[in-house]
Amino acid sequence: MHRLTLCLLATLFALISFSQANAQIHPKEVLGRRIYDSFRLNKFSDFYLRSIFSLEEEQFRELLFGIQNHELRQNLLHFYKLDYPSSARTELEKWRVAFAHTWRDQWRHIAHHSPRMVQRDAFDPILQEAKEFGVQWETTRLLAIEVLLDARWENNRFEVKRDTMPDHNTSHPTTLFFDRKLSYRIKLDKSTHGNAFMIGYAPEDSEKVYNQNILGNGSGQADIVFRFNTPFPDQLHYFCPDESGAGGEIKICDSDEENKPNQRTDILLTFSYGQPEKAYQILIKEVLSTPWGEVFCERPEWIGEVPLPRGLSFSN
Repeated sequence: MHRLTLCLLATLFALISFSQANAQIHPKEVLGRRIYDSFRLNKFSDFYLRSIFSLEEEQFRELLFGIQNHELRQNLLHFYKLDYPSSARTELEKWRVAFAHTWRDQWRHIAHHSPRMVQRDAFDPILQEAKEFGVQWETTRLLAIEVLLDARWENNRFEVKRDTMPDHNTSHPTTLFFDRKLSYRIKLDKSTHGNAFMIGYAPEDSEKVYNQNILGNGSGQADIVFRFNTPFPDQLHYFCPDESGAGGEIKICDSDEENKPNQRTDILLTFSYGQPEKAYQILIKEVLSTPWGEVFCERPEWIGEVPLPRGLSFSN
């Protein structure tokens, strides 16, 4: 009996540990793994269930109305061509009026995409591209799941792909929001040449550079790869050490934190195949957080073969 009790306790502890470990996986990493597995196992149904086209009408309506994204709201407001009633004085009241008149048109666009269309236009092309490279999915290995952010140099500052809150008073428009327990890759284009992108504890102070779990910080070359796994810090800064006013604040949040924009993120999947090992990439576009999990809103892009990437350690 004693041995049985110990075995049961050990099993229970293992289950609890497994559950806690899974609970710590970022929702966007969960999405990335599921999309990768849908290709690896050729299971379109799993792929479709992670797309915005799988949402029911009321789910879509709830998502769209509560979206914390200034740019998306403005896009919808442009479809509203009538005068606002005198009772709609605040931005939220105007949003309620415009939303009531425009959301069904957006839903019709979503509902138009049948599962067969999604498979034909978004799923099968990836499998076909991989086949042309000779990829045999059952022996591939997932190397990395990263949020890909493009950065350019414009008007003497870094412009990094980002979304902002509907109320601009909530945070400065140049603020970048990053989640903990999620890997990011900032890809600098040619316009940034000669302007090093640096992340640090203080604005425009290269002596206080941030060095934990980050690659390429301030080097001015290649990509910058980083991951915030610890509770602190919750605030950093990005800047150019040679150009004043080129950056802004960084806010580091938990995945379930509400006081941040609902960002449209592109997720880069890197996997390997063959001997000698070769790397390939797929870009999952326009991923949004919903109360029912992460969904992607655009067809994925097959990037193809790439050099084995420099990145942070990734555990399958």
